[in-house]
Amino acid sequence: MNFKKIAIAAAAAAAATPAMAADLPVVAEPVNYVQACDAFGAGYFQLPGKDTCIKLGGRIRTNFVSHDLNDGLNDVTGKDDKGEDKINSYSAYAKGYLYFNSMTSTEFASIKTYTEFTATHDQSNGSTVGIGDVYLQLGFDAGSLLIGDTSSQFDSFTGYTWIAPVSENYSDEGTLQVSFTADLGNGFSAIASVEDANARGGVSNRVDLVGALAVSQGWGSAKLSGATHAYDSDNYGYAVGGSVTVTALEGIEASFQAQYASKAVSYVGGAGNSKFTDADGVKGFNIGAGIQGDLSDTVSAQFDISYLSLEQGSADYDRTALDASIVYSPVAGLAFAVAAGWADDSADNKETKVGARVQYTF
Repeated sequence: MNFKKIAIAAAAAAAATPAMAADLPVVAEPVNYVQACDAFGAGYFQLPGKDTCIKLGGRIRTNFVSHDLNDGLNDVTGKDDKGEDKINSYSAYAKGYLYFNSMTSTEFASIKTYTEFTATHDQSNGSTVGIGDVYLQLGFDAGSLLIGDTSSQFDSFTGYTWIAPVSENYSDEGTLQVSFTADLGNGFSAIASVEDANARGGVSNRVDLVGALAVSQGWGSAKLSGATHAYDSDNYGYAVGGSVTVTALEGIEASFQAQYASKAVSYVGGAGNSKFTDADGVKGFNIGAGIQGDLSDTVSAQFDISYLSLEQGSADYDRTALDASIVYSPVAGLAFAVAAGWADDSADNKETKVGARVQYTF
């Protein structure tokens, strides 16, 4: 009897299932969904329904650099030993970065875009919103074409030290440009670039021509570069530079650089000296070096040194600068840094400063 009831109930359920199922809501399977783009590296994901892959990142930085410790700041009067007001001679800011990358593979070329947004609150200048590097890059079998604003193709080594309490003496300039990097094989490349002359104090609506040869292999990298500089409507200066970076030693990286310029002092880091503007007879050079290494799994150290010499007729100027820092990174992306810097020049301007930074990159 029990078996008969069970059989009747099973038959009834089987008969009722199609009708009951028809009354249930149908859940559509997803057609578009986010997926990783492994071909472009970690962090890229594909936009639903698009061939474009994007990557978002950012950084928050808080930074402090002291006043010049040589001034002997008086805590009561707020003046240095010369009686000059130094109460606001320190610098402090909080800055946020947002990085937006996109990559698209097409039959014509791979298409990369990069945009950097910044928001800063500075104790001296208040709050500002700005744009950092912005460019479009087309990748071909023979090389890549870059159009936009990013670091000059002349530049190479720009220092290891975090914070850099005193400025170093080398070329480190962002500029509008159209540049092509040709892949020569075996890690060698050749670069040709047309760059905005005004970015380096030259005349407006004129261009600087930059060329470079570079190599990057297992032992490290090297670069030779040259540039012409339109410092006024009818005249050009020039600059040459070379750098070598060695990465073969585990946990240690070291770089050496030298640059020379004639009527193009920005290309040797001399743009901040108003006494030596680009003109006939103005020339100069710099020599710089740096090293960074891991002290442990979470602590690293950096050191930079550079020397600048400028000359214009009987007038001359030289400056030596040193910066060093120690960075503690307890987890990926988070860093606590302290630094110290010293500089001295032929005009008897001495600087001794310390700094601190807390930064998180994601």
